[in-house]
Amino acid sequence: MSRAAAVPPVRPRPESRGRPRRWASALAGLCLVAAGLDAATPPARADEAVTPVNSYLVITGSGWGHGIGMSQYGAYGAAVAGLSYREILAFYYPGTTLASLKAGNTIKVWVSADTDSMLNVVPEKGLRVRDSAGAKATLPTGSRYRQWRIVRSGSKRVLQYYSTAGVWVRKTVALDSGRVWSFDNPTRAIVKLRLPGGGNRDYRGSVALRFYGSGARTVNTVPMEDYLRGVVPSEMPTEWAKAAVQAQSVAARSYAARFQANPQLSIYDLCDTISCQVYQGQDYETSGGNAAVAATADRILKAGSAIALTMFSSSNGGHTASGGTSYLVAKPDPYDGRMKNQKWSTWFSSTAVEQRYPAVGSLRSVRVSARDGAGAWGGRAETVVITGSRGTVSVSGAAFRAAFGLRERLFAVYGGLKPGTGNHERWQGELGGTTGRLGGPSASEVKVAGGLFAPFEEGELYWSKATGSRRLSGRAASVYRSAGGPAGTLGFPTADVKKTSTGTLSRFQHGTITCLTGGGCTVRVS
Repeated sequence: MSRAAAVPPVRPRPESRGRPRRWASALAGLCLVAAGLDAATPPARADEAVTPVNSYLVITGSGWGHGIGMSQYGAYGAAVAGLSYREILAFYYPGTTLASLKAGNTIKVWVSADTDSMLNVVPEKGLRVRDSAGAKATLPTGSRYRQWRIVRSGSKRVLQYYSTAGVWVRKTVALDSGRVWSFDNPTRAIVKLRLPGGGNRDYRGSVALRFYGSGARTVNTVPMEDYLRGVVPSEMPTEWAKAAVQAQSVAARSYAARFQANPQLSIYDLCDTISCQVYQGQDYETSGGNAAVAATADRILKAGSAIALTMFSSSNGGHTASGGTSYLVAKPDPYDGRMKNQKWSTWFSSTAVEQRYPAVGSLRSVRVSARDGAGAWGGRAETVVITGSRGTVSVSGAAFRAAFGLRERLFAVYGGLKPGTGNHERWQGELGGTTGRLGGPSASEVKVAGGLFAPFEEGELYWSKATGSRRLSGRAASVYRSAGGPAGTLGFPTADVKKTSTGTLSRFQHGTITCLTGGGCTVRVS
């Protein structure tokens, strides 16, 4: 639901001049690939069977999450472009309308980090314990009481405190032990929860121990607006443009309210993780998040008379995915598309694939065989076919994504760069890998004119023994490919493309290419 919490992946003698047509044809076929993810037509080889290069595969993709509904980075891009939060919501949830949620609404949230089936809190002045019938008891403070907890004993609740002697002591209170017990603090309006392992976390409202199966779960009951103050900064950087954070506030409120209207369990309305939306209590509140919540107080989105399912993810890679409703539609997203960090790349060995799918035997190829048509490369992967020496396995794009920890289903498979080549070493080292200036590979590295050519999202690398690995990009790269590349009259580049006061200059073994800003390019053969 939320932005995914994943770790970004790691980002010569010319041969016979009698074969320039073959090389020119190969370059032409790769032009769209090297141009990056914005190509209108997906590269043909993306859906061909891909053979590993030196027992490795490269996955290049775009986006982070499921791509349905609002892109958080897209909301930021839209806000920077001048859209209001209302306009951002209208773009990502077309056909919905703004409405008001009943003021004073409270919501019950499962605190999933509290995993020990008991409820521990830190003693503070004003702390009290209550039952669901309204009976209450204010708890004593002082050095004698180091910690309080509610534990389950069969079908009953028991209150205990941790003494200075280092033992748990039962404390008798006039509460109905067969009812739900909770801690609250009318003095501070905050309860300090002690989590397993010793960490503390502050929660507004109250925290209760609710029975679940043979165990119990900690549930925070909190006013909706206070809940959102803990959600919004957990889901989006609140120093972003105000309109983006306000759009996030409405989407988060609507999402929570819809779950509240249709809870999956009776003991709470929704969870506090990315499976629902991330909520980390009062400790994570920020001034920017609080301001966005206040500016959109009680505002939700409706589709007809129902609260809209306002799904969102970190980035949709430049194209939203269908969510199966009239307002969760697949369409190009120019706001997310302007964000650089939507692109990613990773690579793994044939052995990793064979271990995950042992039925195929020794890996021979991987092929994306079906896509949804929504986005780069022909859209998100619907089906992936893995072929080996003993057979073939077909899996869903979602299953393949989960198997290898990919950020999105919007990806393409390549043989990639052979580890250890000059281009690979320079890309991973000096040029910063996937997160550097070239981005990720956009096609497999190929041999040419006695050297190697490797296309990337933001440019390309050429290597030969005589020249080393050199970078080209932009118009100079296009003109070079049209002139036959290394197999043409220019030979291999001898330096990276260089910016000048009038444009760019690229030097080659046998000439130069000069491109003027706003003008044409000139090829000079020496």
